[in-house]
Amino acid sequence: MIGVSPEINAFDPALPGTPERLWATALQREPAIELSCDTLLVVSPHPDDEVLGAGGLIRAAAQEGRDVTVLSVTDGEAAHPGWPLLGQVRCRELNDALRALTPLHVATQRLNIPDGRVARHRARLIDAIDRRISGSTLLVTPYEHDGHPDHDATGAVCCEIARARALTLWRYPIWSWHHSTPDRLAQKPWGRFLLDAAAMRAKARAMSCFTSQLRPLGRAPIVPQHVLPYFKRTYEAFLI
Repeated sequence: MIGVSPEINAFDPALPGTPERLWATALQREPAIELSCDTLLVVSPHPDDEVLGAGGLIRAAAQEGRDVTVLSVTDGEAAHPGWPLLGQVRCRELNDALRALTPLHVATQRLNIPDGRVARHRARLIDAIDRRISGSTLLVTPYEHDGHPDHDATGAVCCEIARARALTLWRYPIWSWHHSTPDRLAQKPWGRFLLDAAAMRAKARAMSCFTSQLRPLGRAPIVPQHVLPYFKRTYEAFLI
């Protein structure tokens, strides 16, 4: 069972969550948003979060010639206890996924913060983000109440930095799609970054690269098939 923020109940991604059709109905009313930045910094607690939550955005920014960096906070080595060198596996999966998104360069930076311990390393994370932002950076981060402790800690740090530096901040949910409901997030400001058919195909290819999370041999998937419809939309939804 996933550890969560105090204000939400524990949830098990192996069980069915909120149906995608409910989110689709709620989100269809939200406005479209567009890139208006020189640089894009996508902060990802674990390899796969950046593609699930913002893969189409990453592709679009790279295709438009913008400076794009993915900051991998952890290597995700704790996802499957007892799997030797899983962190290295997940980093290779991320590299493959980014190449599947776009042939253009997307920089990656690994912080090597221990998986599950992001909250204990706030200073390292703040310093790493501070060194990679400017006034024209769009900062993209997990939703700060997403339900996984690393997502929540990463999101909270990014929110603090965005306020202090007056940066534009877009926050992507991952597990909130599963455990929350449209009614609970109805008062939040949303925006939809629209994806064309080519972007959707590229994102699907990129998502399939994360074999350790989707189809681990002899183990239960971390990202089950019933979760994937949240990330196969014709847009990516961000709290803005």
